[in-house]
Amino acid sequence: MALACDILIGNSTTKFKDTHVKFGLAPCWGLSQKLQRRIGPGRAKLTSFTASTIHGEQAYQWGLLDDYISKSEDSNELFQRALEIADQIAENDGTMVRRYKRAIVEGGSMDFDKGLKRERELAFAHYWQITGSQSSTMQDAKQFITDESRTRSKL
Repeated sequence: MALACDILIGNSTTKFKDTHVKFGLAPCWGLSQKLQRRIGPGRAKLTSFTASTIHGEQAYQWGLLDDYISKSEDSNELFQRALEIADQIAENDGTMVRRYKRAIVEGGSMDFDKGLKRERELAFAHYWQITGSQSSTMQDAKQFITDESRTRSKL
């Protein structure tokens, strides 16, 4: 379930474990694909085939955790850190956060060149929508970005 999250944070008490092989179950919700993309195929095999536990610090070193609060066992500190991150995200343009997430998710499933192409398609669709013109150019986009009168929305 953790791999369905956009951002994972943890501390020394954090534990991850894939128990599919222990109970003779086949992964069917994306774990076999998501885990290897986060920690690499070798580590995913090691973890999944042995049903071993990945502890917080190791999870962070392997790239499974995006943020790690060292020297902390307090779950309240994790919650506070999650709120800080949520507040930082909420200070930005909500539409752009959602569109950026889409570019990351869609592009991440493609090879690099196709991902770049998809990013550009999504970017121009965004600029065309906000400018009301499909003839928008990169110059139009730069002008939009530097427009100080534009206000940002909360999520």
